[in-house]
This record gives sequence, C-alpha cells and structure tokens, in this order.
Amino acid sequence: MSDGVARRLGDMSWTDIRDEIAKDPVPIVLLPIGVVEQHGPHLPLNEDSMVADWVAHRISERTGALVAPVLNYGYSPTFRGYPGTINLQASTLQAITYDILSELARHGLRRIVLVNNNGGNVGPCMAAAYDVRRDYGIIVGQVYPWSLGYTLMRDQYAEPDKVYGHGGEPEHSAMKVMFPDLVQPVSDETIAAAGFKSYNGWKAGGYQGAVVPGQSVDGTMFWDTSEVNPTGASGDLTVATKEIGEVWVERIVGFGAAFVEEFDKQTAKAPWAKASGKLSAIG
Repeated sequence: MSDGVARRLGDMSWTDIRDEIAKDPVPIVLLPIGVVEQHGPHLPLNEDSMVADWVAHRISERTGALVAPVLNYGYSPTFRGYPGTINLQASTLQAITYDILSELARHGLRRIVLVNNNGGNVGPCMAAAYDVRRDYGIIVGQVYPWSLGYTLMRDQYAEPDKVYGHGGEPEHSAMKVMFPDLVQPVSDETIAAAGFKSYNGWKAGGYQGAVVPGQSVDGTMFWDTSEVNPTGASGDLTVATKEIGEVWVERIVGFGAAFVEEFDKQTAKAPWAKASGKLSAIG
C-alpha cells in the first residue's frame, strides 16, 4: 500500500534494503532508463532520462514501488550528428542493463519493471531482460512513457499524425508540465525549418524513412538524422499547451501505475519472485 510518497532505493541504507527483501512479497523495483540526445533547439538533451525518472517517481507515489537511480545514458545512433548527444554502443547498454538487473536479482529484488523512455534502448534492454530471464529465472516488465503517449493521446489532436514528432507532440506539451523551466521558446526559424529534407537525391520521410515513389510506405535508410533534419525537430511545434500536457501526465502515469499494480498482482506469489536467501544482518 502506498502512502503517496515516492520511495527512492538510492536514498536507503543497505540495512533498509535488507529489510525490504525480507518482506513477503518483496517490493517491485522501477529502473528508469533514458538517453542523452537532441530533441530540437527548444528541449533539453537529457529529456528522456528526466521524464523516465519523473514518471517512475509518480508511479512509486501511487504504488509504493522502489525507484532505482536513473540510468541516464542510452543507445541513440541516429542522433550522433547533433552536438551534445552521448551515445552508448548497443552492446554497452545491454551489458549495463544486464548488470543492474542481475545485481538486483542476486540480492532478492527480483520483481523489476523498466521505465525505459527511448526507442533506441528497446532492443538492448529487451536483450538484457531475456538474458536475466535465462540466468535468474525472473520476468522483467517495461513501461515506455513516450511511446505510450503516441497511442493514448490521439484524441487530443484533430490530426495526430501531422503534429506528432521528435520535439513535437505530445512530448512538447508534456514537457511544459513536467519541466517548464527547461522548455525554450520556439523561434519562427525553427518552426519553418522543422521536418525532413532531401539527402543525395533521397526524399526523407522520417528518421530512417525514405520515400519510394509509387509506394504507400517508406523504405529504410540508416543515415544520421542530422543529414536529413537540420533542426532535429519534427511534427508541429506550435500547438503545445500545458492543458494537453496535463492530460499526458494523468494518462501515462495512470497507465504506468495500473501496469505496476497488475504486475504486483500477477508476480506476488510467483516462485521466481521470491528472494533466494537471506542477507546477513548487523545492528
């Protein structure tokens, strides 16, 4: 049962964690994961990590889950051409995520939900989760806030596919609520230049999308997005409002809390979720 206060694993002592592990069932741990990558001229580089951590804390307030320290770095090869993007190799992110998951599992914190907030991270994190499943027998869950927003917010826009984008909706509106001081005004020049341009004869339709004449879907080209998008932003940068952002917060945090509550219900008595042994106690 939650008391409405987020529970931060990193603020606890090791004896506090020992006592948490002794509970039946053991608590759920949320692991926020983001990336340092560009989000246009108007939004911060660390946005994905900040939002993952923020959403994890709001879920914790509603569910009582523990929040592990956020993993700020991730896999973002498509944005490496923009200054400030810090990209881990996919294998590095997979290894780091595996190490964190396996350390939690080794100590008995075996019920884990990733709060991953970057598309590039999905593959490496999924691989790490399956490796931990193989080695420790646990089943890891995932909540992906930005991706959930694209699905759950469509009714907020007359033409969602035209306003959605990287730095566009609904993340622009959501950031106005979560981190308003870090959202910069959007210049007329940025608005005019947002979107995708041609590259060596190819007409870009998206971050890896290439228009194929006569076809209704794009082909795939693994170019750097900076080669086809001079601002790094896409979608409509003019429609963001705090009111839309507040809907995003309630829907995404609401879904995340509901998922964690269902994860709790379904895993509380699972044999793999039980601590494998007791840690030695002092004091």
